[in-house]
Amino acid sequence: MKKSERTNSAIRNNGVDRISNLPDPILHSILSRLPETEEVVRTSILSTRWRYLWTSIKSLDIDCIRGFKPSKTFKKHKFEEFVYSVLLNQTLDLDSFRLRCMNYYKMSTIWRWVQAAVMRKVKFLDLTFCPISKFEDVELPNCLVMCESLVALKLYLFDHKLLLPNFKGFLALKVLELNSVELSDGYLVKKLLKSCPLLEDLSLYDCVIFQLLDFTISCPNLKTLRLDNRKSYGEIQINGGYCNGLEIYCPKLVFLEYAGHIAYMFDFKVDSLKKAVLCPQLRIDHSSSPQSLVNTIFDLFAGVSHVESLSLNLSFAQWVAAPRDPNGVFPACLPNLKTLEITTSLDANTMNVVVMILKASPNLKRFNLIILTTHEDDYWPESWELKEVLGYHHLKRVEFVEFNGEKQKLDAARFLLEHATELEEMIFSWCDKVKYDEKSMETLNQVSKFHKASSSVEITTLLKN
Repeated sequence: MKKSERTNSAIRNNGVDRISNLPDPILHSILSRLPETEEVVRTSILSTRWRYLWTSIKSLDIDCIRGFKPSKTFKKHKFEEFVYSVLLNQTLDLDSFRLRCMNYYKMSTIWRWVQAAVMRKVKFLDLTFCPISKFEDVELPNCLVMCESLVALKLYLFDHKLLLPNFKGFLALKVLELNSVELSDGYLVKKLLKSCPLLEDLSLYDCVIFQLLDFTISCPNLKTLRLDNRKSYGEIQINGGYCNGLEIYCPKLVFLEYAGHIAYMFDFKVDSLKKAVLCPQLRIDHSSSPQSLVNTIFDLFAGVSHVESLSLNLSFAQWVAAPRDPNGVFPACLPNLKTLEITTSLDANTMNVVVMILKASPNLKRFNLIILTTHEDDYWPESWELKEVLGYHHLKRVEFVEFNGEKQKLDAARFLLEHATELEEMIFSWCDKVKYDEKSMETLNQVSKFHKASSSVEITTLLKN
């Protein structure tokens, strides 16, 4: 018998679809690896074995925008029927439910979907929606806030105001992420945080809190906090600022990220903090003097000066570059700092601030330097004090962002390679594909010929979008 005939005979004897003969747990594992619920449902057409298999998946990801063609009319009723169909199996608990339905549906419809997920004891809930009317607020339903299985909640509300019912709280919630939510009521914020006694991870991205005089975050078990409003910076400037004061009382906090438009005053009680990321964007108005802005930065810095890992951006270095001390001494000591990452430019003032911070870090073990786009007047004078401290402050990694072959950056690369005795990696990140194709290998060959104080340094050139 020919080989092909033996093969066809084996297929006929064992069944055409060998995958379908696999045990249910393996098939469920296969389905769980499909990124979109729509793809999972489409497997029902494969065979009778697969027809209802998709109803047993524990993670749902439904997006009304996904696959939508602008030239076609969005079929609201068809999408609504689809959502109900995938939530129908109430005998199986849900690990996660992600729903993106924008402003196509009434709040009552959305909350019915949420209630169906709650009835399936959902653990992770990710909702992106907003009311049909731009003046309508979003009040969370009792079924959601009283859900005993919910561990993580993400809300994206397109700048609509969040309201809470009278309730005891998210008793099991450990992760809360709010995106583009108006939190202009300080009492509501306190009520929300108080209602989450087990909360460990809190993220507020581009939330509107400019109407608050002081913004207080008090969570006894919080370990991770992210406050980032970089995307809404322009709008916040127009509406009068972020808030006057920021208070953080979190005795177990380990990680803090604070980025974007910042407050004027700070009161931090974060003694357990280990890592901080500070990327401030200072608001400038006629009532603010340059010295007051510097004071603001220093006060923010003092609140996290005990951390072991610190990341700072260009804005920080620019404002600290106007030192309050006539001798140019950095005003705070960083006794516990072991890892430092600074994103800055090549101008002399900001690089001198880098030197000040290095000198204030006696126990530093690792220093990463990210250099941004240069200007024509940027330069890298070899007389800088940086040369004196590089070998002792453990410069490990240097990255040139948006590199396009600038002479200033190549001069800086030569300087750092010659003096950084512990350098492990130097990266040239190109943003222009044409220039990358034309000059990247030439640049790599040129830099490879520079004298290197570190024998283990690796030089990499790559293209970043």
